[in-house]
Amino acid sequence: MTALRKYQRLEGAGLWAASREDQRRAVAVSFGDATLVISDSRSGQVLSHWSLPAIERLNPGQRPALFSPDGDLAEVLELDDALLIEALRELQSALKPQRGVFARLRGPILAGLSLGVLLIGALVVPPALVEHTASVVPMSKRVEFAEKLRLELMRGGARVCQSPYGDPALGALQRALFQNPARIAVMRDLPSDQPRVQHVMGRLFIVDARLLDEAENAEALAGAVLMAAQRSADEDPLRPLLRHAGMVATFRLLTSGELPETAIRGFAEAVYGRDLARPEIEPLLERFARAELSTRPLTDNPNPLDPGLAALQSDLRDRDPLAREPARAGLLSDGQWVSLLNICDG
Repeated sequence: MTALRKYQRLEGAGLWAASREDQRRAVAVSFGDATLVISDSRSGQVLSHWSLPAIERLNPGQRPALFSPDGDLAEVLELDDALLIEALRELQSALKPQRGVFARLRGPILAGLSLGVLLIGALVVPPALVEHTASVVPMSKRVEFAEKLRLELMRGGARVCQSPYGDPALGALQRALFQNPARIAVMRDLPSDQPRVQHVMGRLFIVDARLLDEAENAEALAGAVLMAAQRSADEDPLRPLLRHAGMVATFRLLTSGELPETAIRGFAEAVYGRDLARPEIEPLLERFARAELSTRPLTDNPNPLDPGLAALQSDLRDRDPLAREPARAGLLSDGQWVSLLNICDG
């Protein structure tokens, strides 16, 4: 993309805070592949990745400009560099889904759906409606839905685990596993008796805090995350949400781009209440290979870290993509792994 190449080497200064309680610190801001990269201005350590389409400006027209990921006021970036602000605006515009195409197709789509209702009845149309709606919803909207589901879990009593040393360790784990920006959140008191990793959508992975106690090492936990990622590839996690929301809410999302708050209510608990499908083995093994991760830490872990692991245990062990490769350094250092294990303490 021309805009991305134009600003590929652009870097500027800003002020960033990870939460409302933190004091803003000097950072270097640069652009990655559809992401805004925030790094410590002294050490160069990457502090945060923001998806460009999901970034929102909190004070349009004012200087210095304030930005946050998807309107989350807890994490704020302050910029006063006019060139950097303009580059961010231009890149967001270039990456934003083309609403014009969606708008032009809206009329024919609605006409076709209406005709379908008349011809084949309500029992056949909803699956097609869910399928089509899921195919046109952009990533920025999926990120919004994922955050709403996370907040619903918190309203139900779940809590996000964070700590000064655990958060960077978690960030290191997610960067080791995913080439595209992804977010892994550790939560406790989730509404399920079975600990699991759940990809709720919008590249948000929620790790049940109990899995930290059950995983022998970071590689075993990473394997469970990759299994969740493959499930979401096998079935778009937006589809169950649309089926939960119902035909009227799905139709509204298709025509207006918005999903009523009432449609999301109750879905978070439903996600944790349903059985997890067994991921497809071939693409799952490819994920392990791309991440340069052996399957053995997951299959040899004393506790099963995924409900579907029993059915895949033999294939994962026998077809380990790194079986013939020399041993590599761990995903996390010993200090990072200990920090991650204690993330809920603090």
